[in-house]
Amino acid sequence: MTQIASSQIELDELPALERGRLSFEQIKNTESHKADVATENEIFTETRSARSRIFVDAIPIEDTAEPQARRLGLRIGSVYIEEEVLYLLGSCMGFFAAGLSDTATGANLPSIQKHYDLSYEVVSLVFLTGFGGYLAACMLNSVLQNAIGTRWVLLTAGLLHAGGSLLIAFAPPFPLVMVGLTIMGLGNGFYEACLTSVIAHFENSRFMNIIYSFFGVGALSAPFIIGGFAKAAIPWNLYYWFPVSLGAVIMASHFVLFRQYVIPAEAETEHHTLRARFTQLTRMRITWIGIALITLGFAITLTLSNASLTWLTSYLIEVKGAGADISRYQLSMLWAGITAGRMFFSLPYIHVRDRLGNTLLLALLCGAIAILWATKANASNWVVIAAAGFFLGPNTPGILSIVSIRVPPRLKGAAVSITIGSGLIGAALGPLLFGVAVGKIVPGLEVLPPVIIVLSTLSALTFWAIPPREKRD
Repeated sequence: MTQIASSQIELDELPALERGRLSFEQIKNTESHKADVATENEIFTETRSARSRIFVDAIPIEDTAEPQARRLGLRIGSVYIEEEVLYLLGSCMGFFAAGLSDTATGANLPSIQKHYDLSYEVVSLVFLTGFGGYLAACMLNSVLQNAIGTRWVLLTAGLLHAGGSLLIAFAPPFPLVMVGLTIMGLGNGFYEACLTSVIAHFENSRFMNIIYSFFGVGALSAPFIIGGFAKAAIPWNLYYWFPVSLGAVIMASHFVLFRQYVIPAEAETEHHTLRARFTQLTRMRITWIGIALITLGFAITLTLSNASLTWLTSYLIEVKGAGADISRYQLSMLWAGITAGRMFFSLPYIHVRDRLGNTLLLALLCGAIAILWATKANASNWVVIAAAGFFLGPNTPGILSIVSIRVPPRLKGAAVSITIGSGLIGAALGPLLFGVAVGKIVPGLEVLPPVIIVLSTLSALTFWAIPPREKRD
């Protein structure tokens, strides 16, 4: 019995001697503590947390093998801001910049067309350049995050965003405007994919709603800023000095806020068992379901509010008889509703269940679109469109939360990047295919509400293909 006790003490002390560099007095105190252990039962019931507490107290934090376990943050006087809040703040800034650029191109489209004397077919090419840059960034994000680190990816995103804006600010020849928009698309894509992967590691759907609500704030702000420029007869290209200045501020902030950020490592190692294989297959299934959901979600959102060709605006003008100016203000209600919905569902004690909650939101979206379809009064359109946006808003952050929560930390960045990149396909194909269909069928734009209802129903049914989340001890 004494031999067993002696072996246990030696094994317990060995790691502490190697990594903690304990002094002779500490070793002596620990030996005397172990000597007080009287029975075999007490030796084996000593908790791991007690040993860990001695170990952590003995070792400086800088020497630990897991940097993500350190408590990082910012202390301002007596106020301590935790690292999660700092990363959330930095993510909101990047998403605001991405949202601002997302609708700025569409809002500036008439001015660009007039300045360069272009046809609609030619000027519409600007949206393909932005889409190409965005998609390329989403595909490259995970590789670059692992190669150069999150902070440098964000600084690269800020440099691309500000650099593309700076090029356009001088109103160069139109081909260079397209180059500038491509560069901006790369920056925005890196912002969205990289910052979404950062927030995904918190496994908090409320955080995801918060950052995407700031995307909505940016998307809602750009048309008003550009409208103010147009009303004051300020040249369209001078607007782009605003994202240049904003990009510089965001780069400086990200340099400080993400200086110690490390991508979290695996919390547990899976063995090659039947259970592990089943878990891997489930994760692959989740990724494919997430791709289908995000493609449908982006198709719904961009068919209604695509920056290049807002089918909702055309529907309100041609079918509902709204004025050109009124229809655009009503479209802004959609983005206001999207932003409000994301903010509302990021509040504490408000939780949307993966399948039931998202299905209910999509059913309410269908109800709002059905009311828009059925009613003739133009006054009710304001409320109905805002309600549709409110129920649609949590869709994208909800899908990204579902995907990111169910994959291990090492795959979160790749899964998020692929999911967002796939959503861009829906964003491009949705409005395009709808435009082709409208030109070939007799009802024309009158089919917009039923198309949105069908897409929303397909999305709601796809949510029920999601397997329940694994329960872990």
